[in-house]
Amino acid sequence: MPTQFSGGCACGAIRYQCAAPPLAMYNCHCQSCQQAGGGAFAPLIVVAAQSLDVRGTPKRFFTQAIADSHSERCFCGECGSPLFALGERTPDVVLVHASSLDEPDWFKPVADIWTVSALPWANMDRHIPKVFKSPPLLEPEGEVTL
Repeated sequence: MPTQFSGGCACGAIRYQCAAPPLAMYNCHCQSCQQAGGGAFAPLIVVAAQSLDVRGTPKRFFTQAIADSHSERCFCGECGSPLFALGERTPDVVLVHASSLDEPDWFKPVADIWTVSALPWANMDRHIPKVFKSPPLLEPEGEVTL
């Protein structure tokens, strides 16, 4: 796993660099991720918000998310590439879409999360844990929903 990494949108209007290694990597099956990514789940990298440097101005979309999982979506207003997800209850972390990485080969999810919303036709990796809702890392202190 890299100690720092970079990425951006398909057209290059938005670029980011992360100066710290990921806190975790998940395949998120919540409905918000399904809609934002246009697939059965979104591969996401959890990073400390203060370690992410973004160049360019992403468009933001706010949604009423279940249990406030990912209430803000950031994407490129030019090409539409999904870039980040943020939760109101967890402002210290940013979820980076793995598809936006310059070198996505190192992405290795540690769990499938929000499997309560998983589509019946989604093929999940049987070798990683399944979390019913949010993992502890994405829950405010003291509010774990597994």
